Amino acid sequence: MRKMLFLLLPLMAATITACGGGDDDEGGSHALMAPGENCMRSGCHGNFTLAGTVFPSATSSASAGIAGVSVVVTDANNTQTTLTSNAAGNFYTGKAMAWPLQVSVVRNGQTTEMSSPLSSAAEGACASCHSLGSDLGAVYAN
Repeated sequence: MRKMLFLLLPLMAATITACGGGDDDEGGSHALMAPGENCMRSGCHGNFTLAGTVFPSATSSASAGIAGVSVVVTDANNTQTTLTSNAAGNFYTGKAMAWPLQVSVVRNGQTTEMSSPLSSAAEGACASCHSLGSDLGAVYAN
């Protein structure tokens, strides 16, 4: 049994490291991980209600995320939440919100608003629709 555990520990550690180690809604060491990927997929950051990455264009590479962009979320109760993208371009929150949500990004005083609201919590993972290389392209701020 000890030998089996000894063999499994490195594998378990590699899995946690590759994933980022679990939920991190406070901006710790995992806040910069995996720009452009769906961080809300099963087994990752299930405590997030909204998460994504902001890029300078819809066709940017994963390493091109931009910091300091405001992501403004207005919920069904007209409550506004502003998130700010970090050094990797990532933004996220675990705050409860009333759906649907209207989302816009603000960079250098210019606002780009989504053409339609997010209708349910299933749409809170921005990269599930706005993945790199998809028809919609990445979330971007002009």
